[in-house]
Amino acid sequence: MKSNDFAKLEKNYDFKRSYFNNTLWWKTLSMLPPVLLLFVGLVGILYLFNSDMLVSWYVIPYLLLFIVGTIWLKAMKKYILKASMAAEGAFHICLAAPIGDKDNYTYAIFVNNNRRHDKYYITNLAKEISLHDLLAKNNAPFKKEAISVHDEESGYDIYVKAYPKKEISKRNAGWSLAEGYFPVLYINSKGVPVIKRRDLVQ
Repeated sequence: MKSNDFAKLEKNYDFKRSYFNNTLWWKTLSMLPPVLLLFVGLVGILYLFNSDMLVSWYVIPYLLLFIVGTIWLKAMKKYILKASMAAEGAFHICLAAPIGDKDNYTYAIFVNNNRRHDKYYITNLAKEISLHDLLAKNNAPFKKEAISVHDEESGYDIYVKAYPKKEISKRNAGWSLAEGYFPVLYINSKGVPVIKRRDLVQ
């Protein structure tokens, strides 16, 4: 893929929404009220159903709670998605280059700036960075999220993320280390999935 293809895909709303849906977007306190309304409404409806009172006036308040909760939940999800898309640097496609393997994880680096689509830049940068030195200097949870690191030797600001080897090969079928890089989608520091090969514009 060319840089223009990546830039075009970054503007694809359906593409971004599909990856956003697979994140833990619902883990926020703002989702608690609509979920509670849905829960109370559903429990009430089920109770009336089991009591053979579903066809009665008693179902109206629970039905209203369920409907309001559903509408509120959809509205909150749309709001969170818009806020996430508006964040600086979010939903950028970045080319990640492996710098080494450890404990069935492949450690990869990428940049989230105007050179994020430059395969030559990121593969050359990966050759200058030692995984051993990086892990020795940084005690960070690379497996849980992408960590911004300043590499003193190269002088570059990079992101580092550890991916399970199976995840890379599963999402990007046919990928091999010989390619030197693979595309990831930076949603936020905790959400940087490998882009599936079928989603890439050819």
